[in-house]
Amino acid sequence: MEKETSCINARAILDYVRVHQGGDAVQHLVQDLHPEIDDLLDPESFLRDPNNWISCAVIAKLYGRAKILLNDDMAAFHIARYAIEHSSMGYTQRLIFKGLWSVDKILQNLQQINDQWNRNKIVDVVETYRKGAVVRLFWHAHMKSNKDLCLNNQGVYTYSPTIWGGKPIRVTERCCYFEGAPYCEYDLKFPLRNRFFQMVARTVTSRSVLVETITEMERDKKIIEQKYEEVNRLNQALTIKIRQLLAVQETGKAILSVLDLDHLLTVIMNLLSNVCQIQRALIMLVNEKEQCLEYLHGVVYNIDIPDNVKNYRVPLIRVSNILSRVACTGRPEYVPDVPASRDLDESSLLAQTKSTSVYVAPLITRSKVIGVITIDEIDGRGIPKETRETLDIFTQQLAIAIENARLYRKLQEQMKELQRSHALLSRAEKFSFLGNLAARLAHEIKNPMTAIGTFIQLLPRKYDDPDFRKNFYSLAMEETTRVNRLITELLDLVKPRQSLFELGNLNDLMDKMSLLVSPQSNAKRIHLRKDFDPNVGLIWMDSEKMKEVILNLLSNAVEFTPEDGEIRLTTAHLTNKGRAEGVRLEIEDSGMGISPDHLDKIFDPYFTTKHRSERHNGTGLGLFIAYTNIEAHGGTIEARSTEGKGTVFTITIPNRARGGASDEAA
Repeated sequence: MEKETSCINARAILDYVRVHQGGDAVQHLVQDLHPEIDDLLDPESFLRDPNNWISCAVIAKLYGRAKILLNDDMAAFHIARYAIEHSSMGYTQRLIFKGLWSVDKILQNLQQINDQWNRNKIVDVVETYRKGAVVRLFWHAHMKSNKDLCLNNQGVYTYSPTIWGGKPIRVTERCCYFEGAPYCEYDLKFPLRNRFFQMVARTVTSRSVLVETITEMERDKKIIEQKYEEVNRLNQALTIKIRQLLAVQETGKAILSVLDLDHLLTVIMNLLSNVCQIQRALIMLVNEKEQCLEYLHGVVYNIDIPDNVKNYRVPLIRVSNILSRVACTGRPEYVPDVPASRDLDESSLLAQTKSTSVYVAPLITRSKVIGVITIDEIDGRGIPKETRETLDIFTQQLAIAIENARLYRKLQEQMKELQRSHALLSRAEKFSFLGNLAARLAHEIKNPMTAIGTFIQLLPRKYDDPDFRKNFYSLAMEETTRVNRLITELLDLVKPRQSLFELGNLNDLMDKMSLLVSPQSNAKRIHLRKDFDPNVGLIWMDSEKMKEVILNLLSNAVEFTPEDGEIRLTTAHLTNKGRAEGVRLEIEDSGMGISPDHLDKIFDPYFTTKHRSERHNGTGLGLFIAYTNIEAHGGTIEARSTEGKGTVFTITIPNRARGGASDEAA
């Protein structure tokens, strides 16, 4: 809002209306003047303070309303007379007039005097003569002045001499800016003054100015002292508020970072004690299942909470209880005198704890009340307003922190339950595995033992038959080898050997394993093609486990590759941006391939397709053991296959195996 006219003019309007129409009329006068004034707690006090300034639009609005209330079109003129006669202009302005003490001196300083009250015009003394003067007022066009301000100036000029005991001036308006003229022009006619009065005025004025100056200084001194005390009191209150807000900010961060509910509640109570000076507090949460409030945590002068407090529960529907009422409405309540209050449940917790004053605030998060926090006093002094306001700031953070801690505790309980379920499932899987293992073992051993047993039964009768003995020997050795291999695989599966990583040459290992299967591959005239990367060099690996993996894959490849087929062995050094990442080896055959329905199951224990063929048989543990061994290296084993064209097994071993070291470090 523009500062164009002093509020000393507004005060004159308010005083005049109050005298003639009463206080209610003044309240109507100051409503809806300007947004900046309307937002003030006490607009009337602002308009009465001569140190404040307002716009011409506001003062014009006040004059307009005063005319309507008083039913007087000349209200602005009469208000000027009232202001001068009743000293509404203030001591400083009166001293200016008394110091000048004559119309002549006032005319010489007219612009300076005008600037004490207004900045909306330029005052020009056009002409002076023995009995009067001509004055022109040039109004600033951008300021929203009106005819009422012109009338007020005429009243000021008319009655100014009465300040030092003179007679009023006769003012005649020759033209008016607000009626189309370029300015307002006044002809001032001075009254005749006798010589004796001038001499007396000169003698008395100086003394009068001195007396009023001293009086004004004394009053200003008292006002300054009062203002100082008020400012000091406000500064102290502001300092306390700033400390509280800083504490809220810092402790808010702390409690929001605490997820353990018990620890959080201890932090909250310490916080309330240190920041809010609260010694008795109680937190109760809503039990949605039973629709009641129940005790969560509390503190009473650092002593143990009584059992009757811990066991206290109150239904949410009991509106006579302040705790349930706040939980239902979501609005805080303060009872300064509990014994005298008739709005409390006599059986409530407050009656049991002998509280004299109590404040209950809701704990709200996500627009939902999750509980209440109660603070009380028993000394009869009541709970200070600052404490209640600070607690209101805390409650939202407290609600979020408590809800987070509750969710975290629930998550922990669910995790524990999940772990228990996982343990039970693992145990069930282990029993299922052992049962399946026993069934498989019984099945795989029963068949060869049945065959051997049949030959043993026939042995007494056909002992002398050389063909029978030869067939018996061949069958017994074959089935015994088969049972022995099965038991070895089962032992590796049930009790795997601990990995022993050391530097080894993968290319050499591939050569050795291909040599082991060469009798079978040569018998089927299978061509083994080797494409080894010389950059592979030494890698960290468990040689025994890698032998088992490669031999298993090579044996399967030879077994499923038809005569005159081909098996390709490949190794490659893997790098990323020039840095070694590991090695890759592939074993590719040209056999019958694997059905897409079976491809994702080949690494499962006991899954095999060999028993479906008259030429192939197996236990279904070979690829599962190979998968386990590669996993021990921190690597991966994958298979891709096309039915009728063959299968490719790809193994990737990282540069640093589990429990091993980098080959670069070597």
